[in-house]
Amino acid sequence: MQKAARIAFYAPLKPPDHPIPSGDRQMARMLLAALTRTGHDAFLASRVIAYSKRPGAEHLAARKSAALGEADRLLAEWSSLGGQPDLWFSYHPYDKSPDWLGEAVCSRLAIPMVTAEPCRTGADGEWLPWREESKRIIAGAAMNIVFTDSDRRFLSTFIPDEKVVWLDPFVDQTLLQEEAVDGDPWNAPPGALRLLAVGMMRPGAKLESYALLARALENLVGIDWTLLAVGEGPGEAEVRASFANLPDGRVTFAGVQPPGKVLALMGKADLLAWPGCREAYGMVFLEAASRGLPAVALRNMGVPRVVEHGRTGLLADPPDARHYAEALASAMNDGDLRARLGAGAREFAEGERSGARAAERLAAILAPVLAGKRR
Repeated sequence: MQKAARIAFYAPLKPPDHPIPSGDRQMARMLLAALTRTGHDAFLASRVIAYSKRPGAEHLAARKSAALGEADRLLAEWSSLGGQPDLWFSYHPYDKSPDWLGEAVCSRLAIPMVTAEPCRTGADGEWLPWREESKRIIAGAAMNIVFTDSDRRFLSTFIPDEKVVWLDPFVDQTLLQEEAVDGDPWNAPPGALRLLAVGMMRPGAKLESYALLARALENLVGIDWTLLAVGEGPGEAEVRASFANLPDGRVTFAGVQPPGKVLALMGKADLLAWPGCREAYGMVFLEAASRGLPAVALRNMGVPRVVEHGRTGLLADPPDARHYAEALASAMNDGDLRARLGAGAREFAEGERSGARAAERLAAILAPVLAGKRR
């Protein structure tokens, strides 16, 4: 039996205890918990953030310098107090947040790095120097864990197949704690379907999802429904404008809600109406599935990895809002279908996408890496 290893967990984009909720933060938490479930001694190594919103060379130099300074601090601490890791686990290194910290620690301690969800951004131009930094570090890892086809294709351009393995996106229900929600946030009339949309209101893919949802719902005013939109951000005014053509009372904006209340809302809703435009996969779909809430989404990017058409929800072909409206209408008009999809979603989340199943897979991935390190 393999001896328990000490695993340093690090998320250069956002630490798992960051105050701002997001899918990245949730997956970081779940990966850290899954690593602990393997029987290894996994710990959060650092909260230093490598992410930058701006690509300039001066920003790159500042982030890299901070990471190398943190490496010096950690190495001095371990030298003095002991407890140095056997392996460095880096979650979500990519162009805008290269893992310079992990690279330095692994080089100086001669330990392996494993990355999870390494990827690239769609931005080029001034971000290219960042991408080269990130690619160099990812290429130096002993193993790279991918969740989506697009990430696999990216790695295939510079990493041999034997250094890439799959892990299905998952949801650890032991980390999902509901908080009570008072009353009916939808203010829905009797018999009206409760639709739920959850997403930050920021430029890019999130605003695309809200805009497409609004266009689709304009074609469905003949059905009795109300929508609760959870989220806020710099694009909130634009989101509200997208829904301005809908009748009064159909859409309620709830702002940001604590994760526990979002889970409770998922338990009260009839459908998760979230297109998921250009989502890597979308933790929101897995969280909804854990509450038996079926989703209507787009068949794009990594969304089909977490929404199985006809089993846990319905997928529409992008980018036409008409196709999405048709999928929404199918689910809205068929209560038996919603019940079947909801049951399938819960089974999916509790079965093959559970935290326990992910821990088993991670243990199998890490075993040869750790064995090679000890040899």
